[in-house]
Amino acid sequence: MYKVMRTILAMVCLLVTLPRAAHATSSDLSIEIRASISAALDELEKTGDYLKAHKSLQTQFDRVVIYASFDDADLLRESALALRLVWQLADLAQESECGDLLRFLLDNEELASVIAFLVKPKKELPGPIYALLDELRLSRASKITEYVNLASAICVVHEKPFSQRVNENFARSASAIDIFDYFASNEKNLLFGLRNVPAELLIYVVDTTATIEEMTWALNRYRGDEVVGARFFDIKYDYDHYYKGTPKKVTVAGWNLPNILEYGGVCADQAYYAMTVGKAIGVPTAYAVGRGSKSAHAWVGFLQARGRDVWWNFDIGRYSEYQGVRGNILDPQIRRGIPDSFVSLLASLANISAKDRHTAAAYIDAAIRLREIMTRKDLFQLSDDEAVKQRPLTIEAILDLTETGLRISPGYAPGWIVVRDLASDGLLTLKQKKYWSTVLHRLCGSDFPDFYLEILQPMIESIDDMKEQNALWNKAFKLFSKRTDLAAEVRMAQGRQWAKAGNIDRAGQCYEDVIFRFSNSGHYIVYALKSAEKILRDAGEGQKLLRLFDRAFSSIRRPKDVAGPFFRQSNYYRVGKMYMKILEEAGLYQQADELSNTIGR
Repeated sequence: MYKVMRTILAMVCLLVTLPRAAHATSSDLSIEIRASISAALDELEKTGDYLKAHKSLQTQFDRVVIYASFDDADLLRESALALRLVWQLADLAQESECGDLLRFLLDNEELASVIAFLVKPKKELPGPIYALLDELRLSRASKITEYVNLASAICVVHEKPFSQRVNENFARSASAIDIFDYFASNEKNLLFGLRNVPAELLIYVVDTTATIEEMTWALNRYRGDEVVGARFFDIKYDYDHYYKGTPKKVTVAGWNLPNILEYGGVCADQAYYAMTVGKAIGVPTAYAVGRGSKSAHAWVGFLQARGRDVWWNFDIGRYSEYQGVRGNILDPQIRRGIPDSFVSLLASLANISAKDRHTAAAYIDAAIRLREIMTRKDLFQLSDDEAVKQRPLTIEAILDLTETGLRISPGYAPGWIVVRDLASDGLLTLKQKKYWSTVLHRLCGSDFPDFYLEILQPMIESIDDMKEQNALWNKAFKLFSKRTDLAAEVRMAQGRQWAKAGNIDRAGQCYEDVIFRFSNSGHYIVYALKSAEKILRDAGEGQKLLRLFDRAFSSIRRPKDVAGPFFRQSNYYRVGKMYMKILEEAGLYQQADELSNTIGR
C-alpha cells in the first residue's frame, strides 16, 4: 500500500491542490484522504513526531467514517491500517527510537497489516510487541518477511515471558527467537504449514511452554497426526494419586513430555500433553477447563480440517462424561480466560483471505469510532465546507458498518461484541434485536452454538417486555435441545430474568426444570437449587424446600470409584451437603445423620 502511495504521491498532490469543485465526488475525497495519509507517514519518517502523525491519521480515518462511501472498502482498510500502525508504534517510541522499524514496516506492507490488525486495541500494550518485532527484524529480517503470520503471532504472545502452571507443575517457554527458528525450520513437517495459517490461529501454535528439545521429540514421534487430541488418552491415569492422594509419579520423576508419557498423570497432564504435542507438530491447540457433574476437569481442543471444512474439536480429547460441558481457555495474547466458544469461532478465519480479514476489522473499527463520535461530539469537528455530505450519525449507521464487516468475516468476534454492547446499553429497538438474533443465528448458530449463546444472551436480557423476552428464551432453548449444557444455561438465565421481573412462580419453574432435567449434566443443578432455595426461604416455604431437596438429591447418580478430593466436587456430594444443612435447620437431625452416612465421606 505505502510503496504505491509513494509512487503516485506527486500526481495525487497535484490533483488535490487544484481548485475544488463546488460538489466534489466521493472519488475526489478518496484521492485527497489517501494523499493526506501518505503525507503524514512521510513526515513521520522525517520527524519521528508520532503524536502529530497519530492526530493527522485519526482525522483522516474520521473523515472516512463520516464522509466516505462505505463501499470503498480499500480506503477504509488503508486508513484503519495506517492509524493502527502509528498508534501502536507510538507506544514503543515513548521508550526507544524506532525509525528503522517504521521504515521496515512501511516497506513490508503484508507484515505491517498482519501485526497491526492482530494487536487488540485497549487489551494489550503494543510497545513490547513491537520491541520484540524489532528484535526479530535485527536478527531474522529476511525470515520474518517470509513468515509474516508466524512472526506476528510470536510477537503478540511472547512479548513478555510466557508460562503455564498445570496443578503442581510449572513450565516456561523458550525464547521467542528459538521458537521462531523451530517453526520456520520445520515448516515442511508441520501439519498445516505456516504461510497460509492465519496469525489469529497461529497464536494457539506458538504459545508453547515446552522446551525446543521436547518439541523436537514430539515432532519426530507424532508428525502428521490429524487427530492429535486423541493423544490425551495416550497418557495412563495415575490412580494411586487419584485414589490415595500420593504424589504423582511424573512429578517425582520430573515433569516433561517424555516423562508424562512414561509415568502418566491426571486429566490436567493428559490435556497438557496432547495440547503441547499438537503445537509441536503445527496444530493449533488449547487447554480447556470446566466443571462437570462430578468434578472439575481439563481437556484439550485442537483444529481439524477436511478440505475447506475447518473446525475446532473439543470432544475427542476428554472423558465422555464431560462431553458437552462448556470450558474456558487462556487467551495467550491477552493472558486472560475466555470461553472456548471464542476459540471455536476462529476456525472460520481459515478460509478467509488476509485482505478480507483485515477489511472486516476495519469496518468494525469504523463502527466503534462512529459510536465514539456520536457519544462525544468534540472528537470530530464537522467541517461546514466539506464537499461530500456527511452521513447521519445514527445507530443504524453503526449497525450497517458492523454487518458489512461480519458478512466479510463472521469469525471476527469484536464485531459481534459491538452489537451485543449496543443491545446491553439499551440502544437497539426490539425490531433490531430480533433482526440481529436472526443474523447471528444464520452466520454462527449452527456452526458455533456456544458463541451464538454467548452473544445472544445479553441481547435477550436487554429486552424489557418479558413476554417478548420469554418467547426468545424458549426459542433458544429449543435450538439447544441436543446441548444440555446450553439448554440448562438458557433456563437459568430465563429464571433469573423472571425473578428480576418479580414473577417468582415462573422463575421457580425454570429452576425446577434445570434441577430435574439436568441433574446429572454439569454443575447447573447446584446453582439452580441455590436460586430456588432463596425463593422458597423468602416465601417461608420450609416444607416445600425440604421436598425439593429430597427429590433433587434422589435424582443424582452417585459417582463410582472416585477419590475423596474429587468426590467432594461432585453434584452428589455438594447437593447432599446442602440438603443436610436444611434437614438440620428443620430439626431433623436423625435424617441428617442418615444422609451423612449415605454420602459416606
